[in-house]
Amino acid sequence: IKKTHINLKLDCPPDLWLLGYPGAVSQILTNFVMNSLLHAYESDQHGTISLAVQLLPNDKIELRYSDDGKGILADIQSKIFDPFFTTQRGNGGSGLGLNLVYNIVHQTLKGTIQVHSIEGKGTTFILNFARQLNASEQI
Repeated sequence: IKKTHINLKLDCPPDLWLLGYPGAVSQILTNFVMNSLLHAYESDQHGTISLAVQLLPNDKIELRYSDDGKGILADIQSKIFDPFFTTQRGNGGSGLGLNLVYNIVHQTLKGTIQVHSIEGKGTTFILNFARQLNASEQI
């Protein structure tokens, strides 16, 4: 991000913590950022990536990642989590980033993921997962 014109906006309570898999959350965020940089913005374009995290009443975490880039075409939104689906095959896209995110959210974090996108306005991913996995679910 340092070598781009993209700003990062973070909204997360400083005392919020979770027990689980920090590497999994890190991988999710890395894939989101890489996807935004590869797909949402032109190389010289200015924009904002936002990350908002909050604790929900049922002891779940909501992680909301947004960019204000190009958005995802409506006719391909249902395919973005499919393995090897990419619109940037010749430009470095493998089509595995969002598939990996989907699998980490569902299998490792036992959570859910939603995507909302409007062409020309940007994309938002909303993740919900437990703040702490039950002892029987931990490896």
